[in-house]
Amino acid sequence: MDNQFQESDLPIGELRKLGLIQNGKPILSGEDIDALLGGHRTELITLHNLHADGINIRKIDAKLSLERMPNGHVTVQLHPIYRETKKHPLLIDIEADQLERGALTNVLKTYQAPDGKKRSWLIEYDPQTREFISSDPEKVQIPEQVNGETLTELQKEHYRDGSVIELSDGTLLQRRASSRSGVTSNRSALVFSLLLDGGISYLLLRGLGNITNSWTEQKDPYTEGYKKAMQEMHERQQGTGKDVEDNQRKNQHSRSLGKWRFR
Repeated sequence: MDNQFQESDLPIGELRKLGLIQNGKPILSGEDIDALLGGHRTELITLHNLHADGINIRKIDAKLSLERMPNGHVTVQLHPIYRETKKHPLLIDIEADQLERGALTNVLKTYQAPDGKKRSWLIEYDPQTREFISSDPEKVQIPEQVNGETLTELQKEHYRDGSVIELSDGTLLQRRASSRSGVTSNRSALVFSLLLDGGISYLLLRGLGNITNSWTEQKDPYTEGYKKAMQEMHERQQGTGKDVEDNQRKNQHSRSLGKWRFR
């Protein structure tokens, strides 16, 4: 859950070529900036007048993500809307069909890497771009608590593997690589508590998408657990001598409007 990239990693030159830099700063929304820094994909963004390899593209809708190359260089990856679904080499036809139809939200596949070791990919389908997305379960930062409720080892395992987990108050959540925040829930906001660098770090997620294939609207996020976790977050922030609201306003332009992080 912690950021895979820092703001200094943003490839300003590449973003400028995409027409996404103004006055030296990205003109992406705060939520899309957070998606990039967290290693996720943005929402669909309309790009104009792109030039590459002698080809001029007047207009295209695509999602963006960041990728760190072996030499450490960070590049922007474009994920356009494909006319036809791109096949995934690890999926059999029935699995691909079920993902496309929404009968499955993900498929966990294990394979043997060139070095002889077994690796796993959690594969999802993004209906907006008609593309399969793979993520490594072993690289997932798992929260210790959600809305103040400590996750069991089984819940943590389910979170890592992309299964829906349920809290005692009926809150449902699921890790989704295809989601801009990386998480979907039957509530629009959650407070995560994570162990980072030997201490507790709080992560406020807002504007979350609903659980896939849910037939009910999202519930009120302001549960007792949520309010208690928010209070603990405020108390910890006040203990550093900073004001939470000032911190939120300060970060509205350069960071997400929907996430606060502090230790």
